[in-house]
Amino acid sequence: MRFYFRAIIAGRQEALALCSLFSPADEEIIRETYGALNVFEYYGEENLVVIRATSILSAVAMVPFHERDQIPRPHPRFYLAEYFALGVVDTGIILE
Repeated sequence: MRFYFRAIIAGRQEALALCSLFSPADEEIIRETYGALNVFEYYGEENLVVIRATSILSAVAMVPFHERDQIPRPHPRFYLAEYFALGVVDTGIILE
């Protein structure tokens, strides 16, 4: 979710959220990791949607995915972190 806001729709005030959409998960990575890692492409401003805030069931963190193969990609990729804590920090270090 990018942010929440209120708007009048059909004469009623609604709580809404602007959300970013990601690609479907990379099937090859899912297979290679036996379903433990889900990696998605992020399209930024190209793929936004507004939804009712009441339709949100949960929130997850989308963390930058550091590529090991260094292949240039048209869009940055992120992995899904369902249980993200404030104590978790991405240092950018890749462990081999």
